[in-house]
Amino acid sequence: MSFFRSLNSSSNDWAMDYLEHGVIPSSGYAGIGALNNSDVLTAVSIIAGDVARFPILQIKDIDDSIMDDDTITYLLNRKINSHMSAYFWKFSMMVNAILTGNSYTRIIRDPTKYGKNAGKAIELEFFPPSQVSINYQNNPVTGREYFYTFNPIDGRDSFDLEPKDVIHFKFFSSDGIIGRSPLLSLGDEIGLQKSGVDTLGRFFKSGLKGSILKVNGAKLSKEARRKIRADFEYAQEGDSHGPIVTDSTMDYQPLEIDTSVLNLINSNNWSTSQIAKAMRIPAYKLAVNSPNQSVAQLNAGYIQFDLPFYFQPIISEFQMKLLNDKERHKYRFDFDTRKETARPVQELTALEEHNILTPNEIRAELGKKADKDNENMNTYQSTLNTVSLKMKDEYQKNNKNLKGGGSNGKNGNEGDTD
Repeated sequence: MSFFRSLNSSSNDWAMDYLEHGVIPSSGYAGIGALNNSDVLTAVSIIAGDVARFPILQIKDIDDSIMDDDTITYLLNRKINSHMSAYFWKFSMMVNAILTGNSYTRIIRDPTKYGKNAGKAIELEFFPPSQVSINYQNNPVTGREYFYTFNPIDGRDSFDLEPKDVIHFKFFSSDGIIGRSPLLSLGDEIGLQKSGVDTLGRFFKSGLKGSILKVNGAKLSKEARRKIRADFEYAQEGDSHGPIVTDSTMDYQPLEIDTSVLNLINSNNWSTSQIAKAMRIPAYKLAVNSPNQSVAQLNAGYIQFDLPFYFQPIISEFQMKLLNDKERHKYRFDFDTRKETARPVQELTALEEHNILTPNEIRAELGKKADKDNENMNTYQSTLNTVSLKMKDEYQKNNKNLKGGGSNGKNGNEGDTD
């Protein structure tokens, strides 16, 4: 089975392309249909919601200071265009990137040629993956190049865009161009889970089929057995909970349900754990117990070690598409998770007392803005009544001749009245 598409492919239908290459069965476990599985729905909702809810910061490399909201961070955190909020844009981009492997947004730039905003992104327009395809062309100078073809369904003509004008989310890619959905690796797990649910359904819907009807003193042909069963079922139609009526020629025995099988099906968390693993979320979020760790520890690990799998490709894409080369040498983007991952105040206070962090750096760790009006907030603090080291040094310099209990004069002798 082929897992990689040829670079000659220009199909607009990603699902059909996967089917033709045998990557997914005809029933399909990728795309919107995968949301019929409650574990997949929960996992996708958790990841998309977490990525969408964390603000995106633009940070200066020289001093790690956070830039105030400008056009770019406003687009990424507040409103991407006149009819779509930034939250639902990021949520939709994440959902499509996970379900189909790719998600796309067109960058609309300032058309002016001069001025500080020339060429800057001023709007973002989301497109479903079904309306976008990746095509290739041969450039006599640079060789083989790819571009995006957009096919809007709102009456507009199709148009092509270069990669620099398209934000493209993808979290697993073998060539850096086309993404692959993690759901394509979960066909067996989702199928096993569905089989378990179907088995439970058959147990509870079996009704009279879960029984044996024996006719005493007779050897029945196939046609006779079929007719007796049909007659018996017809006679018992009506209240399914009513009594079973037989005569002396029949012996009715209900089949016992093996409850151990039902318990095994009901308690089988393996498929759920596999879905959580492939989607990079803690299993406890899908109601699977995680022993020996608290929820706080699991959540901290999820934000620090699992979510970066999604954060880093997004940040990299923003830096490549929303900043020019000069800006990339000065700024970087990052997700602001400080309110969830900040260290305890006691630990930060200890770092301040040992001259490792300044008060404003502590405020930054806690997700608060720096106090720019107080210059001492940017200096290391001494443990001597928490005054700054600068003030302590000045005090010792001005009073370097004072020793012992003397208050004036040299060596503590001058100024004595005795």
